[in-house]
Amino acid sequence: MPSAVLIVASTRVHVDAPEILRIQDTIAALLKEGCAVDVLVPRLSPLFTASLPTGARVFTAPHIPFCGDLPARPSLRRLLAAFVLFLRCYSLVSRRAYDVLHGFNDGALVVRALDRVTVRTYPYVAEIHRPLSSPGFFKGPRSALARSLERGALRHAAAIILPDEATLARFGGKIPKARVSIIPDPHADFAPESFTYGEFATAISHVYDYVLRPRRPEA
Repeated sequence: MPSAVLIVASTRVHVDAPEILRIQDTIAALLKEGCAVDVLVPRLSPLFTASLPTGARVFTAPHIPFCGDLPARPSLRRLLAAFVLFLRCYSLVSRRAYDVLHGFNDGALVVRALDRVTVRTYPYVAEIHRPLSSPGFFKGPRSALARSLERGALRHAAAIILPDEATLARFGGKIPKARVSIIPDPHADFAPESFTYGEFATAISHVYDYVLRPRRPEA
């Protein structure tokens, strides 16, 4: 499975400890398989760098002074932060050859946008832990747009990773279940007691084997 992977974190990763742990576990699993792993984050945080697996390269987006403490709900500031993240992501893929992109939460929207504007088609993994598609979770035109973009990112993803069946149910059958992998978080309180990091790493490997499998040419 050795390949070059670019992981794109969400716009709020620096204040989201569970996402940081999940990204670190994913990096470790991919490095173990022999992948070259780059990670793009809006900015660095002590928690992120403290346990970063050795071997991954980390890139940051340009700093936006008034976008440091972003709200959980969709907002113009989050949209701006995502756009700046997209520009940095575009710069990276223009200079480096990646086989797979992997977006976390609204980072999945960034890699979907990148896939639409670049000449090369990038297979990408969309991993959602805090969906914007929860019915009634957020309201208003900005939230409706965010949910539409999120569902679009999932529909076009080569593979989708969700943490549990409850998260899958929130999308109400509007995403391709055949490409969904349910991979619990070994650190979470709700994870099955028998689910270990080794099983997590194996599940991530299976997802990437699926994404990188040879595809039959279209007739």
